[in-house]
Amino acid sequence: MRDAAWTLRRLDPSQDPDDALARGIPARVPGTVSGALRDALGEDRVASVLASDGPDTVWEYRTRVTTAGGRHRFVSTGVATVAQLLVADRVVHESHSAFAPWDVIVELPSGPCEIALRVLPTASVSVPRKPRARWLSPLVSDRSLRWRRTPLIGSIDWPGALPVLGPWGGLRAVPLPSSADDAAPHPSLELVPRALRTRVGEDGSGVVTVQLGGVAGTTPDLGAGAAGSAGAAPVAANTGGSVDVGVPTEPGAGAEDARDTVRITVEPPHGTDAEPVTAERVVTASDATAHGTFTVEVTVPDPALWWPHGMGEQPLYRVRVRTGQGEYTYTVGFRSVCAEPRDREHRGLALRINDIPVFARGAVWAGADPFEVAADPQRTRDVLERLRAGGSTMIRIPGTACYETVDFHRACDELGLMVWQDVALGPQDPPDDPEWRAGLRDEVRYLAARLASHPSTVVISGGTEVIQAPVLAGRPAEQWRTDVILRDVPRAIGEAGADVVVVPSSPCTDEDLDAAQHAYETGETEGERTASSSSTMPTVAPTDAADGVSHYFGVGAYGRPLEDAVTRGVRFAAEALAFAVPPEPAAVREQFGTDGPLDDADSAQAWSAGVAHDPGAEWTFEDTTAIYVHRLFLDRDSDPDAGLATPAQPVSDGAGTGHAERLEYERAALAHVFQRTFAQWRSGDSPCRGALVLSALSTAAGPGWGVLDVSGRPTAAWYGMRRACAPVAVSFLPAGGDGLPVHVWNDGPTPLTTTLRLTVVTVRGGCQQPLDIPVTVPARGETVVRADLADGTFRDLDHAYGFGEREYDAVSAQLVEPSGRVLARDVHLTGGPRRNDAPDPGLDAQWVRAEQGEWVVAVTASGLARFVALDLPRGAVAEDGYVHVLPGETVHVPVSGVLTDEGRAATRVRALGVPSVPVSTPSG
Repeated sequence: MRDAAWTLRRLDPSQDPDDALARGIPARVPGTVSGALRDALGEDRVASVLASDGPDTVWEYRTRVTTAGGRHRFVSTGVATVAQLLVADRVVHESHSAFAPWDVIVELPSGPCEIALRVLPTASVSVPRKPRARWLSPLVSDRSLRWRRTPLIGSIDWPGALPVLGPWGGLRAVPLPSSADDAAPHPSLELVPRALRTRVGEDGSGVVTVQLGGVAGTTPDLGAGAAGSAGAAPVAANTGGSVDVGVPTEPGAGAEDARDTVRITVEPPHGTDAEPVTAERVVTASDATAHGTFTVEVTVPDPALWWPHGMGEQPLYRVRVRTGQGEYTYTVGFRSVCAEPRDREHRGLALRINDIPVFARGAVWAGADPFEVAADPQRTRDVLERLRAGGSTMIRIPGTACYETVDFHRACDELGLMVWQDVALGPQDPPDDPEWRAGLRDEVRYLAARLASHPSTVVISGGTEVIQAPVLAGRPAEQWRTDVILRDVPRAIGEAGADVVVVPSSPCTDEDLDAAQHAYETGETEGERTASSSSTMPTVAPTDAADGVSHYFGVGAYGRPLEDAVTRGVRFAAEALAFAVPPEPAAVREQFGTDGPLDDADSAQAWSAGVAHDPGAEWTFEDTTAIYVHRLFLDRDSDPDAGLATPAQPVSDGAGTGHAERLEYERAALAHVFQRTFAQWRSGDSPCRGALVLSALSTAAGPGWGVLDVSGRPTAAWYGMRRACAPVAVSFLPAGGDGLPVHVWNDGPTPLTTTLRLTVVTVRGGCQQPLDIPVTVPARGETVVRADLADGTFRDLDHAYGFGEREYDAVSAQLVEPSGRVLARDVHLTGGPRRNDAPDPGLDAQWVRAEQGEWVVAVTASGLARFVALDLPRGAVAEDGYVHVLPGETVHVPVSGVLTDEGRAATRVRALGVPSVPVSTPSG
């Protein structure tokens, strides 16, 4: 079925039979209904078509295959949500969980055969009305969803959010060998791999563990009278699982003598001298565990370790598992992960990979394609590569989303991107129902087993805001936590053998982390809970930034000054820095037909529809962005960095009156905020060990949460984050009266010896002689140099003391190799980014070819140019932006992507507060 052609139809009694959806449209498997609608009808029609679904609407995927007949194993990672599998118009499998795996054997007839997959209305399966939820979520209005195992994303009023319907986890039909061989001395166990995991032993060796089981537990009987109608099948109400409509397979005679030969080969990474390791074992029925599974282990001596991006390589091994049912291939890696011990002095979550502390930075994943959970693998990789290029080392899949495909996880393995995986639980009260909880444990056990072979998966959490929601709802402390996330989820992860750090829910406290770790290790609930979970007054809350795991929006939604990110003591922010981030000018023109959509009535409504917002809030995150524009560029009293800047008054009221101009100030503000905040967190003086922005990709055209816009292109926030988060980076962190430190970071496994070049710009418009300082940055370490003391004297480079007239306008720091190549660069604007009545900087730019043939824009200025960025046509991407160019300096901005002669001719360079200028092309 890999190359099968699928058709998607909408079956609805009320629709016109001549409607295109009644006749059918092409569809992909894996894929979803929204993705197929987008591909066939266009993006603009998807939401309206889905909104027109009635209570009896059924979506049907159908294909025709030709086989030699015989037993076939139908496998899927998941289908959303209430679904039936039909073979030859007979129902052979039913499921009402989007996250339950499908694994069923069907005896196919020889010749042509119709395969159909029906997605029924979610509400066609009833759920209990009682017990009622102890608290309600403002994000999710449908109270029944706390019972349903379905992605919440389509039920929350977020820009571009669409329901997930269909085979997001694919559907494969694998032919199986004949079940009986009369000539064989022993019957076969018919083993296939069920899960594969790796770990690093205490002696440093690598261990590959393969868990095997029989090919399936049931064999549907196509002769049985299962209904093939479009109506809902009678399935259990609250297990959230799958049901096989068939006859259980009974072990035959002589089953106690059954056996199978398992051969496992572990092949080393390409380019290494290591030899493959092979183990062969005869497995007998007596080797089965209580769950009917079999385990075989292989030891790999001295394995090459997998590291996060920037800290080392990502060597991957190929594992081949051969049984009587065929050969199965996996790609794995070896690494260790743990949380650092916590005590009164060291609170919160901090990760160690291969026993080395890491500062995890990245983004909350919103998918690579807003219309398709099972996004095109290349698109997924492109988005992940762009995030990595921006300095990301971790991606978090939130509990409000759907689980991801193997293509996503494989790409993260290869790119060195750590994955934080939430169980699909959101801010709702999980039912304390035995059957529901058992179904969830099965789901989590399968999820953890599926991810255990991926070295990139380092954290599994029990969901998003499951603990925080009752706190903010004002519920008593004894209702903040539930055994579902403190015991059931961690225990299931432990049973799967996944080598990960367990978090009960994000956010949470240290006490919650300890309870989840205990359940993960022992399967039991830790003794009596204290403080916040007892009748005594809580001493900490899950909303505390310095404890456990936080969702930090002090800088962002709550409008705090930038230093709040430090003074709050943020330890690990699994969500942070939520802003409405406008796309780049070319993207705005492409999506809305104008540079300033709010200045045009036709585009204003479309722009507003894409603004990041939370349900029920009277404000949007565009208001949040405006707070920081005002603070950085308008109000001298709200930005400590600018308190002593000259001139000391707000800019004129006429600044930024047009929407296009306001957007330029928003972009500049966000580039500054993201760089400064991440630099503060990355500093060795900060307790922060992780921060993930909300979010990776905007889900609609316009100013969403993403550091990448809806098409995957970088925004100003991405450029700011990149400067502070690159594996080798340099950044100023003004310390007021304690001077102007320059922080240099090196994530690499070896020391970095380079030159730190400092250049000072005076208020008279000239640059002083550069000062070269040799520096050696430790492996995976940091070096700090006081720029104000670097020449052996004290210079008040940030005008922190305010004596006399301000002498300096900016300071530049570059890391320069002996060859002259610049490894990293930052510029600090003395007194902050605001400049009133700044003169025209005299921008000039020219296209040049770099040594490897790639295009670069060389930007120069006669004066200080602030927040310089390129305006490029679609398909081309600037690898740097919103930089400050010193008088007489040339800054080279690399450009990637598709770039034609026409595109180069149309490119312009912008600086804040002045008209853009064209980029010239050299003659010849």
